[in-house]
Amino acid sequence: MIAPMGKRNDRRNRSSLYDPFDAMTFTNDKCFLCGCRLANQTTAEHVFPRWVQREYHLADKKITLLNRTSIPYRQLTVPCCRDCNGKYLSNVENTFKQHFQSGFPAFKSLDELVIYQWIAKIFYGLLFKELSLKLDRSHPSRGFIMDSESLKRLKTLHMFLQSVRTPIEFAGFRPWSIFVVQTLTYGDERDFDYYDEFLNLTFSIRMGEIGILACLQDNGAQQELFHDYYKRFEGLKLHPRQFDELYAKLLYKASLLNRVPKYMMVQPSGKRQGITVVSPSLQGYSRAPIYNDWNQRTYAKILAWVWGRYGIRFRDIFKKPDMVFSCLFNEDGALNVLDTNGNPIGARITEPA
Repeated sequence: MIAPMGKRNDRRNRSSLYDPFDAMTFTNDKCFLCGCRLANQTTAEHVFPRWVQREYHLADKKITLLNRTSIPYRQLTVPCCRDCNGKYLSNVENTFKQHFQSGFPAFKSLDELVIYQWIAKIFYGLLFKELSLKLDRSHPSRGFIMDSESLKRLKTLHMFLQSVRTPIEFAGFRPWSIFVVQTLTYGDERDFDYYDEFLNLTFSIRMGEIGILACLQDNGAQQELFHDYYKRFEGLKLHPRQFDELYAKLLYKASLLNRVPKYMMVQPSGKRQGITVVSPSLQGYSRAPIYNDWNQRTYAKILAWVWGRYGIRFRDIFKKPDMVFSCLFNEDGALNVLDTNGNPIGARITEPA
């Protein structure tokens, strides 16, 4: 649950947060981030930054939205005021881009808050575009593409995204789990991939040698659980199929979380700016695990969906009773080291006990 944070202010009061979900305001006459009314100060914020579009030749390629609308990356924009576009979001973009272009070691040193803000803008920007569309273009009366329950978590995501313009302190926790791995490069269109899943707020993007995986609202549960697991891949460049396998694992694990993170936002009185977010432990007073049991068959179905573009099907992945094919590890626990074609290159690293 989220404590109410004051009234919407068209003059962009930085001490308060804008809530577009209150009146379902997903139109082009207000800034998608701060909610100010747009007139002469209107700008268009590209959901996928233009430098990313240029680097990976995405401008004329199309992305398919939830209602099956296909739109070129270059046309995928959201309404934004000059301050949010030219000041707050630009600060995030420039910092992210500088570290990205400096190479993998430099990017690994980037503050996770900046990574979170960058990917949250893309995630929410896509959803903003989708929320402005109808579920069925031929039957507009069917309403929006998302139900009210799904919107509750998106409301929190948007509030946290506003940390780019309003100082927000997460007291003793971070809302996200973020993993950064190094990947193989090709020098062509194979260097870019993007996946997201809005029900569980998961995100995956691979750009050149940098791959980012994230749960945007699990209070760091996966990061705490799988920190040592991801350390096994340090110093290795993962093949795209291996990176996609990691995303399938992250996505399925996110779907097994049986707790709903709760938040209380505290705004100081007087002239002080900034908001403090407090969240109780997911474990709480219960001794029950916070994740439901893993089912190999269900996981294999998700992996088959992610690997579908490689022509790999469920029957190729799952073998009874509970064996699932992996590109990451061999049956003896050794980590597969693959070349750009996906073939083993001889070196094998044994998985730690």
